[in-house]
Amino acid sequence: MDYYQAVASQAANLERSANIVREQLGALDLSRWQLGVLAVASMGASSHAGHALVHRLGRYGRRAINVDASEILALGPKSDVADGYVFVSEGGRSRETIAAAQQIGGNERLGITNDPTAPLSQVVDATFGIGHGEDSRVYTVGYTATLQAFGLLATALDGICDGDDWPALPALVDRTLTDLAVQAFEIADALTEVTSIDVVGAGLARASASESALLIRESTRISTAAYETYQFLHGPMEALTRQRACVLFGEEREVRLARYLAAAKVPTVLVTSATVAAAKNLHVVPIPAVSGLSRAILQILPIQLLAGDLARRFGLKVNGFQHTQDDTKIDHV
Repeated sequence: MDYYQAVASQAANLERSANIVREQLGALDLSRWQLGVLAVASMGASSHAGHALVHRLGRYGRRAINVDASEILALGPKSDVADGYVFVSEGGRSRETIAAAQQIGGNERLGITNDPTAPLSQVVDATFGIGHGEDSRVYTVGYTATLQAFGLLATALDGICDGDDWPALPALVDRTLTDLAVQAFEIADALTEVTSIDVVGAGLARASASESALLIRESTRISTAAYETYQFLHGPMEALTRQRACVLFGEEREVRLARYLAAAKVPTVLVTSATVAAAKNLHVVPIPAVSGLSRAILQILPIQLLAGDLARRFGLKVNGFQHTQDDTKIDHV
C-alpha cells in the first residue's frame, strides 16, 4: 500500500483489527503465558512496539522483558531467558524471529502476526493474527495495529483494564491525523536542513522514540538515534547543535529538556498531552491525553505525518528500500 494512503487508513484498519484480535484471543487458552517471566521477542518495528507491552505489563507487577530475536540466537541453544515467549512478526517471515522460536522449543511460544499462514505460525505453539490488512513497505498500519493487539493481549493475560477505550480509538486517530496535518507540514519545513535527529522518550514513550527514529531514518534517510530520556541526559545530548534536531515524547522531564534545548538553539519538537507554550526553536505537538497503549498509538501519528512530508521535500518515494538484504525474510512454503 502507498505510504500516505496507509497512514490515512489507520482508523478503519484499527477498528477491523480490534474485532479480529478480540475474537481470536477469546478462543485461545492463554494460561501458559500468564505466569512467570514473559519475553517479547521480535525484530524491527515490532521490537520497538515490544517496549510498550513490557512497560504495560510491568506497571502491574508482571515480570516481562523485551529482547531482540537475534539476541536469543546469539545466546545459543542453552539460553532460556523467560518462562514464556511472545514472538512477533508483522509479516510472519522475519528470519531471526522464526529461528529464535525454533531454538527455544517447548510449548510456551505464542506467535503474533498479520498473516497466520506465514512461516512463523509453523514454529510456535499458538498464534493469533492481527488482521489489519495491507500495510506500507515502511510500516505504519502494522505498527499501530500491533500496539493495539498488545493492549488487548495484556488485558487478556492479567484481566486489568489500563484505561484504553478501544472502540473510541479509531475516531480519535482520524481526528488526530486531521488536526496535526498542517503542523506536521510546517515542522517539516523547519527540519529540512538538519543533518540528524535524536528521538527521546521514557516509559511507554520509549516505544515511540525507538519507532520514530526507525521511521524517520527509513522514510527520509536522515541519520537518527533513539534514547531513553534519562540516558540521554548522561552524555548523548552533547552532539546536538543548530543543525541536529531533537524530538521528545512526554509530559515530565521531557518538557523541561525541550525548553532547555530550544533556548540552546537546537531545533526541537515536543509531542505531549501537557499544556506547553511553543517558543522559538520549539514546536509543541499536542496529542489527546489518553491512557494505556492508546497513548503510544497517538504519539506515533505526528511522526508518520512528519516523515512523509520530509520525504516529499527530498523527492523520495516511501515505497521501498535502497539497501535490501536477502537474508532477513523467509518465503512462504
